[in-house]
Amino acid sequence: MKVPLIINAMKKVLLLALLALAQQGIAQQYLTREATLSFDAGSPLEDIYAVSESASAVYDATSGKLGVQVLMTSFQFKRALMQEHFNENYVESEKFPKAQFTGTYEGGQAVGQLTVHGQTKDIAVPCELLEADGGLLLQAEFPVTIEDFGVSIPGAVSDKIAKEAKVTVRATLKKR
Repeated sequence: MKVPLIINAMKKVLLLALLALAQQGIAQQYLTREATLSFDAGSPLEDIYAVSESASAVYDATSGKLGVQVLMTSFQFKRALMQEHFNENYVESEKFPKAQFTGTYEGGQAVGQLTVHGQTKDIAVPCELLEADGGLLLQAEFPVTIEDFGVSIPGAVSDKIAKEAKVTVRATLKKR
């Protein structure tokens, strides 16, 4: 009679252990919808800087998968006309509404694919992922060659826009 009781108790312990492992797996995911993503494509002739504070970032500590996404229309410029030209003439935000990175964090760098303006390129960028306030702080800064992503720059303004934009990412990710 005691053997079935022991088996039932063992089944309950095993079930509780599996539930605890499942919960632990969930706790390894971090995310934010308030990441800051900026770029500087200025030159000595023109200050071209924009920032978005509504990018999304997600990181799975178990698999190392990392993703960052931003709506192109969320970038804010100092001048409204510059923002209008950026969205309508250069990145064509209606046609290509977002830019995104998908890949993995590999100890000091993010490796994966960057998609901007409908063009996807393999990329490896220096990246920090640090523990902070019960979550993670993601920081990265890297150059993006504008021409590589099919963004056309008219000759009349080509001296005002850098060939490479410096992209900066800063995100505080919280446990999911």
